[in-house]
Amino acid sequence: MKITLNIKPLIVAIISFVVAYMTVTYKIDEYITFAGEDNALAFFIMSSTLGMLSLFASFEKISK
Repeated sequence: MKITLNIKPLIVAIISFVVAYMTVTYKIDEYITFAGEDNALAFFIMSSTLGMLSLFASFEKISK
């Protein structure tokens, strides 16, 4: 069993996690203005979910 790493989904995962981190630390407020805290929470959940799914998609098992 050999596992390969796809670069494109990994890059998307890293960017999504960076955006989620910026949302938690309020650094994203310099670029995006949220209407409320609930919108920022939903944005964090969506970016974290995209990061987890992209990280999951970046690993591929090659069977012989």
